[in-house]
Amino acid sequence: MSQLKIAIIGCGWLGFPLAKKLIKENFIVKGSTTSKEKISVLKTEEIKPFLIDLNKNLDKEILNSFLKNVDVLIINIPPKIRKEKTINYYGKIQKITSNNLVKKINNIIFISSTSVYGSKQGKINSQTIPSPDTINGREILKTEKLFDNKNNTIIRFGGLINETRNPLNHLIKKSEVLNSDAPINYIHLEDCIGIILSVIKKNKWGKIYLGVTPFHPTKKNYFDNLCKKKRIKKLTFSSKKTVVNKEIDDNKIKSELDYTFKYPSL
Repeated sequence: MSQLKIAIIGCGWLGFPLAKKLIKENFIVKGSTTSKEKISVLKTEEIKPFLIDLNKNLDKEILNSFLKNVDVLIINIPPKIRKEKTINYYGKIQKITSNNLVKKINNIIFISSTSVYGSKQGKINSQTIPSPDTINGREILKTEKLFDNKNNTIIRFGGLINETRNPLNHLIKKSEVLNSDAPINYIHLEDCIGIILSVIKKNKWGKIYLGVTPFHPTKKNYFDNLCKKKRIKKLTFSSKKTVVNKEIDDNKIKSELDYTFKYPSL
């Protein structure tokens, strides 16, 4: 059997370690970056590098070369609407999907977000109809429609964390934190990679999965414990009533992908 060829648009915080893992699993991997400096880093890891910036005029030859002879395309680009102060995420992703070579790709994984669900939708599973209440959420949900067919799979990840990346890093700078009783909906980087790999290896196409660790202490309990572990001052939580009740689980992660979380309690 020939090696599967995988292309990852967006070799950043998730895409780069994902690419390295896929190389270890004996896949052939192409990866895109917006940084000239990162080209040599990708090469060092045996990832075939491409300089692609969807915010600028695309070099069609480079994009064609990136998409050519690919079995699985992974689109992993966050919207960055707040940072870039523009709402054109759909347009950016459409620059990829409108390319004729995409039609020749067997399968696409679109990395989405649980922000497609509203903050007050309560208990959520993969059957829950999204009702976003943020600009980000609405734009991502609209973009998901580009991948709505039997050959593509959408993975909606919760808040992405690992040992160095955690919401605590910015919450600690706030004078007070809202919604102390809201459940957390996070997932560790290693589990994100594990779920994506399971989708590819088990050929689970035409699906929507919710990548969230089934671990939902309240925001206050979670961060109180984390601060204690790190031996730093606890966060100051607002006394205002909690209005967020979103709690996300997807039993298909176990039943269909047969995936066991490596970090079940974060």
